[in-house]
Amino acid sequence: MRTFIVTQAEAGRLPRWALAMLGVLYVVPGLIARDPWGRADAEGFGLALTMARGGLNDWLAPHVLGLALPAEGPLAPWIGAAVASLFAGVLTEHAAVRLATGLVVALGLACVWHGTYLLARRAEVQPADPFGASASRDDIGRALADAALLVTMASCGLIARVHETTAEATQFAWSAAFLLGTAQAIERPLRGGLIAAVAIAASLLTRGIPTAAFMLIVLLALPLCSPRYRLISRTMLGVALPVSIALSVAWPLLLLALHPAGAPWLQAWLDWNAGELGWPNARALIFLARNLPWFLWPTWPLALWAAWHWRHRWREPALTLPLLMGASALAMMLLSPAPSESVMLAAVLPVALLAALGLPTVKRRLVSLLDWVAVATFSLFGFVLWAYWLALQTGFPPRMAVSAARLAPGHQPESIALQAATGVLASLAWLGLVSWRISRRPQAFWRPMALSCGGLVLIWLLLQSLWLPVYDARKSYRNLASDIAATLPPDYDCVTGAPLDAAQRANFAYFGGIRFGREGQSCTWLLTQEDVSHRVTRLPEGVWQRLWQGRRPFDPGERFTLYRLER
Repeated sequence: MRTFIVTQAEAGRLPRWALAMLGVLYVVPGLIARDPWGRADAEGFGLALTMARGGLNDWLAPHVLGLALPAEGPLAPWIGAAVASLFAGVLTEHAAVRLATGLVVALGLACVWHGTYLLARRAEVQPADPFGASASRDDIGRALADAALLVTMASCGLIARVHETTAEATQFAWSAAFLLGTAQAIERPLRGGLIAAVAIAASLLTRGIPTAAFMLIVLLALPLCSPRYRLISRTMLGVALPVSIALSVAWPLLLLALHPAGAPWLQAWLDWNAGELGWPNARALIFLARNLPWFLWPTWPLALWAAWHWRHRWREPALTLPLLMGASALAMMLLSPAPSESVMLAAVLPVALLAALGLPTVKRRLVSLLDWVAVATFSLFGFVLWAYWLALQTGFPPRMAVSAARLAPGHQPESIALQAATGVLASLAWLGLVSWRISRRPQAFWRPMALSCGGLVLIWLLLQSLWLPVYDARKSYRNLASDIAATLPPDYDCVTGAPLDAAQRANFAYFGGIRFGREGQSCTWLLTQEDVSHRVTRLPEGVWQRLWQGRRPFDPGERFTLYRLER
């Protein structure tokens, strides 16, 4: 490895207020003033909603208003339901569940910073400086921790996922906690092993057995690959293995002991876990080749550089840990029978940590190139978002206005003042960040990640301010649920949803207060959905009278019909 020096200026700390502001602007937008987004977001909210309004059985066997969902695990909706119950009467249920997501994501970001700091201040990743001209170990460690946090938040594929009320957002926090625990175990094996054990058990209760199993494999492989971990393996594994097993089996045992349908429900959950793994296939490889580069942009080039630069020290903890976590994430992606963006989330943290370790060794010309790519790219995206939004509001230029209006034809927001003010403030903050880069010419090695992170936050803020009303109008079930509720009499017994999925049930129950019957329950009312092919749903036995039919104005691909059973 070549000798390199990190001067005090290059290891300069990012001001705490700036780091905190970026974190707040990263976490909060997307969690306020919106309805549930896509299917997964609404399903996650529906699980928490059912638990918050239900009893013990609803907490033990997650379902959405009678529709069982034996997938993933109960921990994410447990947290959402707990926060919703705690803030009942203060926040709406949806706001409380989103608050839970924000708190969990903030916890994950804090774990990323502290875990990276513990690894980065170790001697093996300090500059090979025979003249003693480099900054102190603590300063370099803090700068690398700042860089790792910025790199994590700058990852393009992460930002949307951590703003949904899903298991993926919660799993990000447990992966970061596992990073923190294994990093802390080097100096404090008992405490670190305990944190890692809790993270493994929490992962099993959040994303299922495969995710937790791969974490456990990484934990067991650390002593085999790193001499430093071998020294503390007995203490670390001595606490991690029994605690992780005990915490992992607590929920299945309670489910079997206390739930009347615990055995079949647990079997369905185990079947789902078994279906999450398969053999590598061409579909997975093609999906990863198409999506992984942009999902991990701009971190993966820096991570590859770091892996090459530090290749002779790969047995040191700071390199062993992200390499093993990265290999584990790659194995999970390859073994997934149906690869998706959620599977790729496991790669974000190890790639971000490697990228941060590589920043001090990257040549200045490449750093400057990353700076200007970030400035040009995000400035262009921001300009496009503003241009189409102004065209939507003013009708000029006509072609852009027509294109923008296709997102939600005929939608007219009540007021645009708040959205416009938020967008202007975000744009001015971005211009200030660019001006800081040009006028100050900072030497800190984390500066390209500050620009990338700030640019991504700018785009996210513009989407969540200027375009959020349009997106809500296009995706929300609020008005449709109100129309259905207005058709139902006050004293109706229950509604059978066939074939409504969990997301639709959650939206209709929350926005319309519709009471769905549980499995096997006979209801007088029936709500059906027909897809774009207009296939007629086969009705149950009896005489059913159609009383209402409708759809969302911007989604012609679905149509709902409400029937009443004539006695």
